[in-house]
Amino acid sequence: MTKPLTEREKQVLYSIVSNPMATDRELCGKANLKQTTFTAIRRRLHANHYYRLVRIPSYRDLGGEIFAATYCHYKATVPLNIRLITGRRLAEMHREVFWAGSEYSQAISFQFAKTFTEAKTNIIEMERLYTAQGFLGEGGITFLAFPFGIAGFSFFFDYEPLLRQSFGMQGHSKPAGFPRAREKPRLTEAGKIVYQGLIAHPEMNDREMAATVGISQRTVAKLRAEFESQGLYKTVAVPDLQKLDFRMLVLDHAKLNLRIPDTQRRQILEELVNIKPPILLASAGDDVVALTAYEDFGVYRRCINSFSEVYKQDDIFVKEPKRMLFSLPEMEMIKNHDYGPCVGKLLGAPSQPNPSR
Repeated sequence: MTKPLTEREKQVLYSIVSNPMATDRELCGKANLKQTTFTAIRRRLHANHYYRLVRIPSYRDLGGEIFAATYCHYKATVPLNIRLITGRRLAEMHREVFWAGSEYSQAISFQFAKTFTEAKTNIIEMERLYTAQGFLGEGGITFLAFPFGIAGFSFFFDYEPLLRQSFGMQGHSKPAGFPRAREKPRLTEAGKIVYQGLIAHPEMNDREMAATVGISQRTVAKLRAEFESQGLYKTVAVPDLQKLDFRMLVLDHAKLNLRIPDTQRRQILEELVNIKPPILLASAGDDVVALTAYEDFGVYRRCINSFSEVYKQDDIFVKEPKRMLFSLPEMEMIKNHDYGPCVGKLLGAPSQPNPSR
């Protein structure tokens, strides 16, 4: 499946991304397809890695305190493969990091941590090693902390709005944002093991999970149903953006003008995200960070011009946002939605990293 998706394939993929927990029977009607046709297309899309399922943990409800974003510039004279040796080793050591990508001269990463000290310690160690090896460029490493108690997450790896716009689909739905439990969780030792296994291996069925964690299939099925009813994680169908002809990933970091009333600021931000829906949008205090995918540079330039007209007119930012442009074909993913290790560390369970593509 190297050619562009057909309209039916787009409809099936969009339906899955919109509601990854729904059955084929539930989704086929919305896609105006027979169930057998819908199932055949879904299987083909999945077999060819157009999407994969991940489970994003409700980390705050498990006792974690913070989400952190990090970005930095490197010296372009250092070969990427040399720097990645250190980068991959650090990513494995720092179990809190669940998503990280790098290019020749820049990188970004996201992590969940139990405390600010834990998250910051990882960055200090990274900065010390990269400085000693002569990797870092001017500016060093920028560390942005988003404590769950005060942060807002309008988007948290929500792909439905992006695909709806890109595919030209009808309808509108509010992004799910960061997962929150409907009740305070109380995990038994068996519950911790199963929960971490479900997060680390989101595409395993109950039988496979039981064999992996060494707990009966009946218990696994019972606990999984409980976790889902409690909202202890959100299941996301993550599309392969490169296969969908997206060529750019952009990280924006801006400082909000806090003199603007909250209501007006929210309205302006909503206007901005309607121009090009981000995948991730987090804010705390005056810091706001967004991760956005673009089909090509032309689309990016048109969107940036529209963004500038809005935020300059309303003076929502105290200065021009910092912006990092990544080429998706050239970007090396170090970790890609690898939530198992950070959950395992928080719960005191052994690390069970899920495979990243």
